[in-house]
Amino acid sequence: MQTEFFRLDILSPVHIGTGDELDPMSYLMQDGAGSPFCHIIDTHAWAAEYPDPDELCTRFSGSNVPQMRKFLADNLDPEIYGTRRITITDESIFKEYLKKRDDQRTSNQLRLSPQMSSNGRAPILPGSSLKGALRTAIIDWLDREQQLGLKKNPAEYNRKLEQALGKITDNAFKQLKIGDVEGWSDSTVLVEALEIRRKEGQTATPKSKCEALPSRMLGLAECTALYGKFLLGDWLNNNQKLTLPGGKSWSWQELCALTNAYLLVRLDSEISKFYQQPQFAKARPLVETLRHELATASPGTMYLRVGHYSQVEFVTVSDNQPLTRKGKQGSPLPHGTTRTLANGHFPFGWVRLTPCGEEEYRQGTFLRETANHYVAETRFERRKEIGREKAARIAEQQEKVRQAQQAAEAEALRQAELEAMSPVDRQLHQLQQGDLLEHQVIELYNGLDAMDESDRLKTARAIQGLWEKIGKWNKKECSKKQWEKVVKLKGYLGET
Repeated sequence: MQTEFFRLDILSPVHIGTGDELDPMSYLMQDGAGSPFCHIIDTHAWAAEYPDPDELCTRFSGSNVPQMRKFLADNLDPEIYGTRRITITDESIFKEYLKKRDDQRTSNQLRLSPQMSSNGRAPILPGSSLKGALRTAIIDWLDREQQLGLKKNPAEYNRKLEQALGKITDNAFKQLKIGDVEGWSDSTVLVEALEIRRKEGQTATPKSKCEALPSRMLGLAECTALYGKFLLGDWLNNNQKLTLPGGKSWSWQELCALTNAYLLVRLDSEISKFYQQPQFAKARPLVETLRHELATASPGTMYLRVGHYSQVEFVTVSDNQPLTRKGKQGSPLPHGTTRTLANGHFPFGWVRLTPCGEEEYRQGTFLRETANHYVAETRFERRKEIGREKAARIAEQQEKVRQAQQAAEAEALRQAELEAMSPVDRQLHQLQQGDLLEHQVIELYNGLDAMDESDRLKTARAIQGLWEKIGKWNKKECSKKQWEKVVKLKGYLGET
């Protein structure tokens, strides 16, 4: 067993969910340059750095979720506080979001199913999903070729599989290891999962909008080629085949042929059953293209159908279709009567695996990792910039508070000093500081006669200093009335 490398091309939208739906407060949508985007946001980080915590407490203390979401949309910059960006592929999704965002009914919110991701950022296509799809094809072959009778003997299901594949501790599929395949950051798309029934007129089951990997059919074409690793065989015996306990074995090329044949039978049936009907007309050319590729696949190229909405026929063995409840006539109701298509046009889940050399793998991985690092680093740097701006604002506010405290302390000291002065000294001090208005100066002048000689002299000199300073002392600069006051003041000073 040695490490092998493969290129994975995403042919149609792939959605592998987390089992949860996004909380209404964990995402927002905005109209970007040429296309609307859905942003998964880090609300906690934004709240921690919001400049007015008291305002946040007020805004988020009630129960009006739509109002809170609108406040987020108006005040949170997703280019800074977003963990990933999803391209909205249909304008109607964005319009529905805007309508429901402003709807005051808390329960009437847009539900979104997120794609599995690495740390909430780069999308992931788990190796277990790829391996599981291949495993189903092998079990189907075993059920048909070795007549396991899985459906005929449900109670014996696990025992028969154990007999064919080995015990769980030593299962044949331990000979196949497929690593998780990481995608490009900010490359996923948000699609409408629309259920279309074979019989027109019947009600379709509503489904959540879902985040999907970009694909050749829909999304960012430059981000649809991914790379991964796999191991096949028994390294102890230097055997690069998947070998069952009974001796049957498959090389990689043989596994490809088996899997492709498994899918082709089901795709032909699907085309006949669904895609010949008028309600599937938009999807028919795309499905026919997939069918041609699958039928003419090169040796060593493997097609798989993975993830949610892969349709029941593609994830179950031929003779073990689902058991449905009985209808009015007592017979089981039909299964697989609908197809779920992305935006009503595109089948879900088709990928292609092609072995490649280590050099191609490393180059492809390097390009993706470099791009993903750039996206993460850009957001990190913007976050740091916001942090620096916040620190500067806090420092400025603290400096203003410090200066206000100093001013208050100085004013308190000044007031205390004034309180300790005599009334005349207090007025003289205010006069020297320029704190008296003109009419107050005149009142002080008019009160000179009532003062004792010492206070009169000090006050006259203080008034003289003010009038000299403001140009009201020399005769040629004074009005007649002002000059009379100057002459009288000079008399108090003994200068006449």
